[in-house]
Amino acid sequence: MLKTKSPGFKTFACFTLFTLTILAQSCKKSDLKQEETVPQEELQQLKSFVATTTGSTVASVEYNPAKKYFIAGKDILVGLSDARTRLKNTEISTPSANGSNQRVYIYTATQNNVANIAIYADNTVPSDWITALDQAIANWNSTNSHVVMKRVTATTKTTTTGKGKKKTTTTTTVLPSYNILVNTLYNSSTSMVAEAFLPYSNGTVGNEVHINTYYSYLNSSYKTFALTHELGHSIGFTHTDGTYGNLVPNTPETDPNSVMNSFVLP
Repeated sequence: MLKTKSPGFKTFACFTLFTLTILAQSCKKSDLKQEETVPQEELQQLKSFVATTTGSTVASVEYNPAKKYFIAGKDILVGLSDARTRLKNTEISTPSANGSNQRVYIYTATQNNVANIAIYADNTVPSDWITALDQAIANWNSTNSHVVMKRVTATTKTTTTGKGKKKTTTTTTVLPSYNILVNTLYNSSTSMVAEAFLPYSNGTVGNEVHINTYYSYLNSSYKTFALTHELGHSIGFTHTDGTYGNLVPNTPETDPNSVMNSFVLP
């Protein structure tokens, strides 16, 4: 959760994603996919697991049945399928919790999966957020680590059919191959600015970052901080000012300037 230290407003780099599905009138009931219902006993068990592995309280972990993911730590997403896999395969231990540290735990991308992270921002992302995203990528690439990120863009393909006056030209958009999708929604009723998936149990990076464009009024440096923070979650970092996870070697016990703190800095 990111909140500003500025006196004029409070912000959080996280939000809840709501989806509106529009169905044609001609749709039959048999055409509609039924939303998976997770048994209450399993749901509570999974919530407890997600809470335990992210340092959250069970009461604060929410489940989005439409999107099939859990929300923990206000801006951390864990998919239903991944939570089930991790619960089945992981023996939970209690890591050190002595103070505010640079922390990671079981949600960590493997080295080969961070060496060439392709990030695609779809056409809903405004130009000012694209600028912030590019700077966030540059921030991670400047860490002299195994993490290498790049933003990829869509291309267009033009196809011509027919001859003479019957000739028709069609232009289509070709999406690039990517590891992380950045997209948006607009929600003025929440204090959440952005959120990201943690890495998956197979070691791949978290594959989505969501931006709430209601907060587009924020200064560009705050946007950059928020997206750098969320990309940090995508590769497995938790909150520096939290009290959960394993201390990363050679990092300080506390760091008021850490990009993984839960409050926005410029």
